[in-house]
Amino acid sequence: MDVNNLKQILDETSALSDHKTKTEKYKSILQQLVESKQVAPLKVFITHLTDESTPLVISRTILLSFTSSHKTLPEDIQMELGIFVLERIQNRVVAFEEQVSEIRYNLAKLYERQENWRESARCLIAIPLDSSQRVISPEYKVKIYVKIARLFLEEEESGQAETYINRASDSLHLVKNQKLIFAHKTCFARIMDYKRMFLKASLRYYDLSQCLPKDTERMHALSCAIVCAILDKAGPQRSRTLATLYKDERSQQLGVYTFLEKMFLERILKKTEVKKFAEQLKPHQMALLSDGNTVLDRAVIEHNLLSASKLYNNITFDELGSLLEIQAEKAEKVASKMVCEERLIGSIDQIERLIQFENVGDSLTQWDKKIEGLCIHMNNIIESISKYPEFTV
Repeated sequence: MDVNNLKQILDETSALSDHKTKTEKYKSILQQLVESKQVAPLKVFITHLTDESTPLVISRTILLSFTSSHKTLPEDIQMELGIFVLERIQNRVVAFEEQVSEIRYNLAKLYERQENWRESARCLIAIPLDSSQRVISPEYKVKIYVKIARLFLEEEESGQAETYINRASDSLHLVKNQKLIFAHKTCFARIMDYKRMFLKASLRYYDLSQCLPKDTERMHALSCAIVCAILDKAGPQRSRTLATLYKDERSQQLGVYTFLEKMFLERILKKTEVKKFAEQLKPHQMALLSDGNTVLDRAVIEHNLLSASKLYNNITFDELGSLLEIQAEKAEKVASKMVCEERLIGSIDQIERLIQFENVGDSLTQWDKKIEGLCIHMNNIIESISKYPEFTV
């Protein structure tokens, strides 16, 4: 359609007095322009439609039709027209909130297909979710916030992702859509993973492995739970998590099971086994720490040190360094840190350059003893209180 002819037709349509006839005429013109797939005439139509001389009720109705019909156009034209519309109404966003939301959501999808995660997230962030002009459901809010968080995770920006997943959490209790709830839980687990809070991530992944609808999704979540548990700092808490995962019969079907088994049974890991396991890790899980080691290096060194404590009563720094395949000074530093954090029971003699291990049973046994001690203590308190009837209910 010729641009000059189009302008004349639009002027004639604008002059119509009957509202219903005018609306139908605009819709008919829009349909013809979309079918022609010509950008210039469509921009002329949008310019006319968003002009302040066009009644707002007409602009809103036809723009809403445009947000649906323009999705049939090629993606590059969709993107060009979407950006053009937003530029035209940027000073009148309050009047076109629903239309702006639809256009921005579609733009976000287009950017996502191009793997332009940041621009996609920016489009979604600009969608007005706290509006007095229209009713926005909790499901819609959570959907947008979770999507933003997921996009930031693709950019490996866990801080930004956490901000938006926390906003989604505020409205999650009002959501009944199970698919959306699972998406939120999955995103939250991934954020914990990216922030290297591996124990929390492992527990959340394991929870998902028991409730996700598809078997493939459950097994993937279980695999992620095992990987995160392995990467966490060695100690009683990790030992309990490893025990739970090892005893889950489904774990035997996974490729990481052999590595999990060695970790659980506290056997010393060889470099070839570690290298094979490292091939399954994601880039953020292989990031370097301040000491020059990766997260996996740290986890393996600490695990092997705990394993050594089960084999030896004492060991010199040099022998320990040789066993862990690191320098003696580094072995001493790792051991002292674990002792200070009560993740390793023992003492260090720096003069003799010797570590003395105290084998008081495995971590699970220690945990059981602590629970038993707490129960006995609570029982003594209850018995003491029972001697004074006036304080009992």
